[in-house]
Amino acid sequence: MEAHASSGRYAHRSRSADTRSIGGALLRAGAISGVAAGMVMAIWQMVVGAIAQEPTAAPGIDSSFWTTVTSIPSVLFGMQWFHGSFEFWAVFLGLIGHLLNSAILGVVGITLAMSLLSGRPNAIAAIALGIAFGLVLEVVIVNLVVNRIQDVNTLYTSTPEWSWWVAHGLFGATLGLVGSRLVRRHDLARR
Repeated sequence: MEAHASSGRYAHRSRSADTRSIGGALLRAGAISGVAAGMVMAIWQMVVGAIAQEPTAAPGIDSSFWTTVTSIPSVLFGMQWFHGSFEFWAVFLGLIGHLLNSAILGVVGITLAMSLLSGRPNAIAAIALGIAFGLVLEVVIVNLVVNRIQDVNTLYTSTPEWSWWVAHGLFGATLGLVGSRLVRRHDLARR
């Protein structure tokens, strides 16, 4: 018996170790779900921009495949970052910024879903909650924050304004679906 105890065979993990492992798994599930949701959202907006080819708030720039991505760094760094065509650094910073934000918001969304749906969330409930979460993000982040800090709304007009609502709904639906699958796979609710 002593040999087994010293080898750790019957040793019990501490409650704080369980909490850390759950927290780490929840962070990973949220970040992965958020990045997946961010990619779906970005692809949607890029395709809509390419199809719509409508005038943006920036004179001489119509929506294109690249306007949504380049509008992201233009929020912080100014209109010179907003392009209707491919510009490496604007696209690179836009994609990195969007995916980092998506990962962070994914963690927030999955944590919220886990607390509200208590237990192992089924996909339908997680998708519904995710869509609601995505639409709240549209209102708060885009309409109340970004549109108020920009002199010229390069972000909101980079594609038709209606597409932002669909994009955030898609973000939330993807977040809910992928997140519920990852939570179930890692059985985070039972730990």
